[in-house]
Amino acid sequence: MSNHIVVSSISYAPISGDDEKVMKQTHKDLKDLVGQVARATTPDLIVLPETICRTCDEDVPEGPTTQLLAGLAREYNCYVTVPVHEKERKSGAVFNVLGLLDRQGELAGVYRKYIPVYPEFDHGTRPGPGATLIRTEFGPVGGVICFDLNFGELRAQYKKLKPKLLLFSSMYHGGLVQNFWALDVQAYFVGSVYRGTPCTIIDPQGTTLDTSNNYRSWASARINLDFEVVHLDKNRARFDDIHRKYGEAVRIVTTGEVGTSVIYSETPERTAADIVDEFELVRLYDYFEWSRELRTEHLG
Repeated sequence: MSNHIVVSSISYAPISGDDEKVMKQTHKDLKDLVGQVARATTPDLIVLPETICRTCDEDVPEGPTTQLLAGLAREYNCYVTVPVHEKERKSGAVFNVLGLLDRQGELAGVYRKYIPVYPEFDHGTRPGPGATLIRTEFGPVGGVICFDLNFGELRAQYKKLKPKLLLFSSMYHGGLVQNFWALDVQAYFVGSVYRGTPCTIIDPQGTTLDTSNNYRSWASARINLDFEVVHLDKNRARFDDIHRKYGEAVRIVTTGEVGTSVIYSETPERTAADIVDEFELVRLYDYFEWSRELRTEHLG
């Protein structure tokens, strides 16, 4: 069944200074920015950049930044990320986190940065456990924070979990590595970065759908999370049959040069998985696994 949501990501850089000064200014800016983006895009989800209050350590969800964003989530009826340094109340341990608040301002879950960059360890930041799925009304989502983008083992963990949506909160951009993550995990990728490089929304074939720019500090797109990724091999000959039977109820997007297509259901009557099963399409994961098995058989 079609599962359309509007996702938006905001480009922002907090000021430098002592913790009190940074938090005060950031909270003021967040009220303005989140409000502007919510009014302009009517999002279901807003993603914010990493450590939005720099080195301020605070509790999640009881800390002041989470509470501020919880109020904005309720006001604008959308999910909002909480990118802060979380300080656990009991242990005192500090983690660089991407929390996710639901539409009621309740904490849906937290992703902790897998590999902090070395100065963070000097700050006392601890590494997180790895790939984490956060349950939402539109399906499970995964988190990625900044330096994490460099580590293939984290991406491999997410490939096994198969989220349809990845949320990237960062100081740095990562360039084409963002697109590769989307392509390799077969997930939408919503990236929010510090001002100076563009926020991005990327589809499961690695195609950039929207970016922020020098005039607009956010990216936004309406996406459909009911999809299946297939290879053109063994599948392309059936695409016309799908179009003949279902017309606009099924959308097939084929990006050039990478050899894949994405099957989207655009109706509440059936899912993309139903289409794959009905027409005996081979999912990309399964096609690659079958190819590995063929290689093993022919090693001699």
